[in-house]
Amino acid sequence: MDGVLVSLTEQSVEKTLDYLEEMRSIGFDTIFTSLQMPEEDPAGLLSPLERIGGFARERGMTLMADVSPRAFKHFSAGKLREAGVTGLRIDYGLDNAQIAALSREWTVAFNASTIGDDFLDDLRRLDANFDALEAWHNYYPRPETGLDEEDFRKRNRWLRERGLKVAAFVAGDGNLRGPLREGLPTLERHRGMSPFAAALELKHENEADRVIVADLSVSERTRRRFEALNEGRVLLEAEDWLDSPLWADTHRNRPDIARDAIRSEEARRRAREPIEPRRCIQRPRGAITVDNDLYARYAGEFQIVLNPLPADERVNVLGYVAERDLPLLRFLQRSGHPFAFELGRPAGGTGEPRE
Repeated sequence: MDGVLVSLTEQSVEKTLDYLEEMRSIGFDTIFTSLQMPEEDPAGLLSPLERIGGFARERGMTLMADVSPRAFKHFSAGKLREAGVTGLRIDYGLDNAQIAALSREWTVAFNASTIGDDFLDDLRRLDANFDALEAWHNYYPRPETGLDEEDFRKRNRWLRERGLKVAAFVAGDGNLRGPLREGLPTLERHRGMSPFAAALELKHENEADRVIVADLSVSERTRRRFEALNEGRVLLEAEDWLDSPLWADTHRNRPDIARDAIRSEEARRRAREPIEPRRCIQRPRGAITVDNDLYARYAGEFQIVLNPLPADERVNVLGYVAERDLPLLRFLQRSGHPFAFELGRPAGGTGEPRE
């Protein structure tokens, strides 16, 4: 249900196809591109579109194209179909009767921010195929122009109540698109955020059905996180870590949700070796801890701290969740989703406390 945006002109087709193969292998099934580029010769867009469309067809992927009346002057519906396009995003320029007719043959997406009940009622009157209709938000290259989160959430709830699937964008963190190269998010709050954390927020807190990674690529770190999610777990980076067998385990928050910490449901049952007191220091948000033998029956209790806690001689600080992964903790607290760790920078000596 998730996808990536690709440009027909900003990088070589070979590089784009390599990126698509990589993302398809970890569960992405949608490609989005634009034919609305007035500065480009339309004739020069057909060859890269056909190659990307052929890739999509061979691998069973959806290929959505952003179109306008100008694009239709150069690319007929039949030509787009031959090129492998399976869906159309229409922002402006077509009347409701044209949109209704297209919905009987294509997946059709329109601007999620601008439609109202009058528009949808008219499409019903015109016998549009609502099973083929989706609402896609825009992405916003210029800083300070992305959408407000509260209004976005309300809008998505309204759209879904009317039977529409909702799509939105997160910025990439690899090769960013020009000319500004400051990311292409839908929500302004997500600009500069980890694409993976932003994607989880869109889907699990903001009622988006489909997330599209904008820009031209993602980092290897981000790719590993999407790959882990496709395999059924959320990957967190641990920094300033001390040796522990618990890093190799997969964990899940207990169903009796605590206020101050994510509590591993499995770790205490697995504890076998003695746990000596070590690095018993203050525990900020994101501290990863294990209860030592001074905690008696709780020895082996493994936690990620949600609210700052004081030092306790019975609790060892094993490490810290990397700052860019802290937004994931809200999701893990409530979802019961399995999580695991990727070890980043180890601690030096006995480790320094994090503020």
